Amino acid sequence: MKLLRLNFLVLSVFAAACDDKGDDTEGTPTGTTTTTTTDTTDGNSTTSPSTDGTTAPTTGEPACVDPSLTDIGPAVEVTLRNNGAARLFLNLQEMCTSVLPIALRDAGDVAVKINKDACENGCDAVLSGGCGCPAGCGPGQVVQLEPGGTFVTSWTGRVWNELTVPAECPMDGCQPQCFAADQAPAGTYTVSARALDAVIDCETCTCEPGPEGSCLINGGFAMGAEVVAEAELVYPTQTGVEVAFE
Repeated sequence: MKLLRLNFLVLSVFAAACDDKGDDTEGTPTGTTTTTTTDTTDGNSTTSPSTDGTTAPTTGEPACVDPSLTDIGPAVEVTLRNNGAARLFLNLQEMCTSVLPIALRDAGDVAVKINKDACENGCDAVLSGGCGCPAGCGPGQVVQLEPGGTFVTSWTGRVWNELTVPAECPMDGCQPQCFAADQAPAGTYTVSARALDAVIDCETCTCEPGPEGSCLINGGFAMGAEVVAEAELVYPTQTGVEVAFE
């Protein structure tokens, strides 16, 4: 009988110890479960925590980076040719900004932005606090295109897309609206060029053409009667196109 009572006492002590174990405060945190996964390639198992929504979220801070692409191309060589009988002029500066003397429309006849003026801030400028307009304009350049002459320029394949960065990102009072450089999608485009028959606001309003039949006038602005020329470009299949003024 004494042996039976002793066995009963020992079992009671073990049961009490198990009941008093409670929560493991040094193990898995409250609100977190563990998930065991097995790598089928080598059979190894790993255990990682997974939350049930009660753990602290990530900081949620915005990514203040310029979304512009830098790897853009291929470039397209654009040859402007004067097939008419009169000298023509093309502006290489507009709104205080150096520009390509061409414009682009997509297959839906929608203008594609390949030039932006100096007051249309890039996202890099907005993020660095360099937004705003220039204090003034330096002298521009005008292409003088002789009859039968050509002038060659190049479009990199870059287009400008207007977007809005997170409100917390602009610096020094800049607005969140900005322009980011992007790759032009593949497709059929219309390349157009606008030439004029006079140039003003220049000290010397002519230049000596080179063998290609064109030259650059420093300063001045082309204006007057307008001649427009167009050509089709299948991008990126074509990397060269000629636009001829008739």
